[in-house]
Amino acid sequence: MMGKLKGALMPVDPIINAGLLCQACGFLLINPQQAECGHRYCLGCVKRHFRDTDKMVCHTCRQGLSLRQFHSDKAAENDALITEVACPNFGCAWSGTLKSYQEHVCPSVAQFGTAKESALALRDQEVVEKKFTWSDKNTIVGNPSLNTEAVLLRVESLELMVVSLHRQLNSQVAMVKSLQRCCSQYEKLLKTSPEGHRSSKGSTPMSSELISTNGTLVWKVENFSKLLRDATSGKKRSIYSPVFATHAFGYHLCVRMYPDGDGIGKGSHLSLFLAIAKGPYDDILPWPFQLKVTFILLDPTRRQLPLKETFLPDPQSASFHQPHERLNIASGSPLFASKTQIPSYLKDDVLYLKVVVDSAGVDV
Repeated sequence: MMGKLKGALMPVDPIINAGLLCQACGFLLINPQQAECGHRYCLGCVKRHFRDTDKMVCHTCRQGLSLRQFHSDKAAENDALITEVACPNFGCAWSGTLKSYQEHVCPSVAQFGTAKESALALRDQEVVEKKFTWSDKNTIVGNPSLNTEAVLLRVESLELMVVSLHRQLNSQVAMVKSLQRCCSQYEKLLKTSPEGHRSSKGSTPMSSELISTNGTLVWKVENFSKLLRDATSGKKRSIYSPVFATHAFGYHLCVRMYPDGDGIGKGSHLSLFLAIAKGPYDDILPWPFQLKVTFILLDPTRRQLPLKETFLPDPQSASFHQPHERLNIASGSPLFASKTQIPSYLKDDVLYLKVVVDSAGVDV
């Protein structure tokens, strides 16, 4: 579906949809690819980067990346397809979703001329120029009828040249107007701070109220089978936990869960990622965030040992720097638990996840 679409489109509201803009070209994502650092690019931009080299540097966090570190992001693709866009051609008032844009036939295309028509116009211009040269050499002053024919031919030549130039001028005007519209949207985006972070449809944290302030979260995930079906179908690939804090005046955090996996865990694992939320005491906390984090899957029947994974944040990753938006890009474990292990930890279709953050040594 996305492969039929062309790039250079901007959302009608680029502020709300800032998370769906390519980090390379800056336009709405087409065939989104997520790098292991968490940032997203159009598939075409990724291919252009790796056309002559096997390495690139992320435009946002400056992390070195190889082609193997990019994976298709179905959630972002679904979000992009339902994003409202406007036709980039000047004079066309059409707007609708990106998905419907591929069926849009812009009236201005007929007005300004297609690429084929432009090529024919240029060919006509070359023919006319040849006729024009011939008439100069073959006008016979002594024969009025031939002189009249030469003048008419010159007039026809000039008319064709004017039509051709008019087509080209209209095409360039349309392109300039489209770029001006994009620039004004960019200015609006740069001047206004985003009010929210949209990474997946309907999956942002429901409330900024803290569920705990001791560095521990116990998350009761209900109706897991439905969440898994929705994730597998692409309807809703991820969900967020409530927000919790490492301590009374500490970091604000939440967990993003992909029931059907993400990245290298897509389709085979439950993926868990930690996301740093913007908090009221961020300015006096040490950055980057470097506290040890442990994910623990609990068995309510106590027949299985808890499934644990501990990680230390990468200080070079933008995911663990002070947030400037509501949420940083989540980072963590794409291979936390295989889908074959999950049933053993379910009771009444409920999954219990515990997250422990070691805040020892933080001096605030």
